Amino acid sequence: MKVNILGSCYSRELFNYTNNHEVGCYVLQQSLFTMFAKPLPITLENARSVDGTNFTRRMMFYEFNKLGLEKILEENADFLIVDFADCRYDIYEFDNPKGVKIIYTHESRATFEHLATLPDYQDIEKHYFNVVEGHSDSELEEIVDKLVSKLLTKFKPENIILNKMNMAKSYFEKNEEKTFENNFHLSREPFIHKIENIFLNKLKGCRVLTTAHPPLVNINHRFGGPHPMHFEDIFYQHKMNLLNALMNNDTETQKIDDDYELELKNNIESIKQKEHLNSADCKSAKRVD
Repeated sequence: MKVNILGSCYSRELFNYTNNHEVGCYVLQQSLFTMFAKPLPITLENARSVDGTNFTRRMMFYEFNKLGLEKILEENADFLIVDFADCRYDIYEFDNPKGVKIIYTHESRATFEHLATLPDYQDIEKHYFNVVEGHSDSELEEIVDKLVSKLLTKFKPENIILNKMNMAKSYFEKNEEKTFENNFHLSREPFIHKIENIFLNKLKGCRVLTTAHPPLVNINHRFGGPHPMHFEDIFYQHKMNLLNALMNNDTETQKIDDDYELELKNNIESIKQKEHLNSADCKSAKRVD
């Protein structure tokens, strides 16, 4: 089956654990709070990527020009997978030019730093906007309703899958369990759940990908060290198996849970004993996009 992904690596990573599906259009760092704003037109040449990939540069080009949702709707696919992980990020809001909003990430900051060196962008006035404090429930309803209306012009509700957010609260290192203290990403999880609930209330018939098993952090994930959203291979494989069942209308998932529990039993001790490597050693594989 062919899938499009409007979300983040939280969903994209699953497809590194299957050969059964093709990822068509994958768009990330296109915030729900910026995708319907006015564009700040830039060329692809002027987009910047802190992680050094052309893929992320292209995502910044989409974000600044407000092309992400359009790209998703252009590409035919059997299913659309949505996650709201990038709703955790705050945004830049503009006084000049008026009505422009851009996601606030390492990549967008790097792009703005570059744009500031160019004559056409030196009069830009922007300020930081906290998405949690700055949106009432009615405003969230209005924004989600706009997204749902757009998605339904291309996809039937049963062909849209919400990958529900489930961050890890702790991880193991050298046989010691450690908790994520004062973690920005984890602090935004309740806000993401609020958006998910609004989305599901407005999109009756949408399928939901979730698991009762707590996520298992890989402290040497290829995107860096311990993180509430970077998981062990066996957990990704478990969720991919659940996603397969969901797309194939298979409601019997007990065997999938049993297989995961056995895999976990066989691997948990070695996972607990891992030692955190430095970032360069963690990135043993390139991002697959």
